[in-house]
Amino acid sequence: MPFSPAALLARIQRHLPASASGRFCVAFSGGLDSTVLLHALAAAIREQPLGVYTLRAVHIDHQLQLRSADWRRHCADVAAEVGVDFAFQPVQVPPDPPMGIEAAARTVRYQALRSLIGPGDVLLTAHHADDQLETLLLALARGAGVGGLSAMPACQAFGEGWHLRPLLEFTRAELEEWARAQGLSWVTDPSNDESRFSRNYLRHEVIPALRQRWPGIAHSAVRSAGHLGEAGTLLDALAASDHAAAAVGPCLRVDALAMLDGPRRRNLLRYWLRLHGARLPSTRKLLSLEHDMLVAQEDRLPCVEWDGFEVRRHRGLLYAAPQLPPALPRDTAFEWDWSREFLLPDSLGLLRMQNARGAGLVRAKLPPYLSVTFRHGGESLQTAGRDHHRKLKKLMQDADILPWWRGRLPLLHAGGQLVAVGDLWIAQEFAARGDEEGMRVVWQDRPPIAAVQGMDAGRVDG
Repeated sequence: MPFSPAALLARIQRHLPASASGRFCVAFSGGLDSTVLLHALAAAIREQPLGVYTLRAVHIDHQLQLRSADWRRHCADVAAEVGVDFAFQPVQVPPDPPMGIEAAARTVRYQALRSLIGPGDVLLTAHHADDQLETLLLALARGAGVGGLSAMPACQAFGEGWHLRPLLEFTRAELEEWARAQGLSWVTDPSNDESRFSRNYLRHEVIPALRQRWPGIAHSAVRSAGHLGEAGTLLDALAASDHAAAAVGPCLRVDALAMLDGPRRRNLLRYWLRLHGARLPSTRKLLSLEHDMLVAQEDRLPCVEWDGFEVRRHRGLLYAAPQLPPALPRDTAFEWDWSREFLLPDSLGLLRMQNARGAGLVRAKLPPYLSVTFRHGGESLQTAGRDHHRKLKKLMQDADILPWWRGRLPLLHAGGQLVAVGDLWIAQEFAARGDEEGMRVVWQDRPPIAAVQGMDAGRVDG
């Protein structure tokens, strides 16, 4: 079917989720593809009953080109011409990003777009069949799996709404033919001709040769990506079933993982890591993670790190979380004016005091400043209600504090004496009772320091 406003709307309606609203937002760069999308969609909506759909255009200014302000004005003029609301948002692309300019610009662009999409709203982008072919070839070059080779889905959840790519079944040539027939004008980004960018290299050097040999290769790529997307959906369904059997809260049971064969186990690990928001590790790193977590001795605490994320094993469970910063030096100490809030280092949260009658620390015994330190080893505490001191190490073990958090609990000292450990324990001597005026320690935004309950695969000291 040739491209037309009616064909475009038919594809949108085919992929539009039932929960989506009729509020459409076009990501409008001013280039050929998004110009066609905006004009054609505006024309299609004009043919619909009033109020069925609304349309607006959003332009993200990356500020990477000298003419970016001219492009923004052009986009505003086009939006006014077709009678749709227009907004623009400048973004900052970090200089010399490790992921490359292309990826960094895409990241900040989608962050900005996500902030503009409300509940049920639909973001439409102008990716077409040639873009899908480029994405598939890039994924092949990276050695991607089924998920990466699925390339760009026609519809996916996006922020509080949805992201549709209704042009995937049309080639750029088909879009340009329609644009010229309509007498449309568009801007051309000179960076699109720079073959140092991988996508441009494919577009200018590789794909023309492929198309000369296989004229319909872009449409074939769309079909292949669709098949792979369906395969990925089935793999996710299998992983979800395995996850239901292996999960203990946010963790995974090592024994359940060990019962699966290798491909199925790695499929579950990828699924679980995505649930935690982790960037998937390379094949080599995933194999290392799988080996280390299954083979390490029972009393070991293996940890595998990549891209600011880490997986650890403790008592038969795997934990996934953002990578912890290095432990603070043993002599680290801070003075805390406890009449104010105190922001702990390394995203450990915030300490503050709260008035409490007959609970917390006796206010009259507190000096104006408390010293905040971290575990050195050998500390002991006679906790409230106990008649003897206990090693802090033992207290933490009995409370199931995760070993990698034990050196990061804030220890509060008054005059050199340990009087509290975060909001977990207070010293008997400083514990308020009866009608005594007390100050309760509040550890706000405390990280997940306690082990998940539900497994007992042996104790590990720390």
